[in-house]
Amino acid sequence: MRPSNITAPVMSIFATHKPPKYNSLPSVPETATDTDSEKTLLNTTKEDTFSCTDTESSISDSGYPPSRKRWGFLTTSTCVTLLNISLLIGSSFCYYQAFHSKRPLPGYTTSLNDELKEFSYFSPLLDVIDVPIKIEQINGSLFPGRNPPIFRLPPSPEVDEAWESVSHVAMFGISTQDVIKLGKDPSKTVRLPESLGFPPDTHLAQFDSIHQIHCLNALRKAVFFDYYYGKKEKPLNRLHWIHLSHCAGIILQNLMCQANLDIITLNWVDTQQNPFPDFSVNKKCRDFGVIKQWQEEHKLSEELLKKIERPEKYVEIPAPIQNIMDAFEAAKTPWDFDWTSM
Repeated sequence: MRPSNITAPVMSIFATHKPPKYNSLPSVPETATDTDSEKTLLNTTKEDTFSCTDTESSISDSGYPPSRKRWGFLTTSTCVTLLNISLLIGSSFCYYQAFHSKRPLPGYTTSLNDELKEFSYFSPLLDVIDVPIKIEQINGSLFPGRNPPIFRLPPSPEVDEAWESVSHVAMFGISTQDVIKLGKDPSKTVRLPESLGFPPDTHLAQFDSIHQIHCLNALRKAVFFDYYYGKKEKPLNRLHWIHLSHCAGIILQNLMCQANLDIITLNWVDTQQNPFPDFSVNKKCRDFGVIKQWQEEHKLSEELLKKIERPEKYVEIPAPIQNIMDAFEAAKTPWDFDWTSM
């Protein structure tokens, strides 16, 4: 609500309740009735009130200091109106901050995700996205069954579309202060140019969790190698195998980092001589859907990302290997080159 919409009715209230002039009596019709609750409380009659021609002495005799008359316009109805306006402004601010504000105000903290914050490293989005915690049972069946999840089906355009919907890594912006709290050097991270409409001190970022799903999808495609890569005219380059190695390492490290203590029980299963594990474990899960939805609502378009160029002044990170171009040379299998040199 804009200030002009607030001050107008307030000023109109003030204008309709003018304080009496000094040493002057209000003009009251003979038929008028006294509605002043203060006079009633003081047990004063109308005749007593108007018998005195000195307003100041009347106020003093009533037990009020001389300064009391300047607040005479604040009747009960005026105070109630002002209180309602204050409550309306406060509630409007709280509603906006809770449901529409993309980031909390500077110095303003929220109570979102208190449980997640207990065992999570800093993320600016923990104060922005309300991530519900819910109990779910993992589908740990060994065989797909009659209605398997689409993610378990053999490759097809529909399956690829489903995997892409959960593994697409999008870009968004975070502030310089967020970069510092993440333990990174803001002079080395990519800063989005103000010329493209970005606020000052905005840096490029993405979700780590969705990158992990991207890596899992890459390993899935490697399992169905012939379907995805067998018909390619040119052999794959070394970077393909390096990428798969990177993805396997990323997933392994994250699983060990976030190692849970969930328990798998075992059952006696028909035709099985030994106990068979029941992988359908009950878990306390973060709602991935709200995270994915936030990314979709705040992601930067591909067209905009293509316009980002290196600025005149920037800090360049050294190449990870001596000759990075070696990674783009052809290699049909992971054993076609010396891994120790990469």
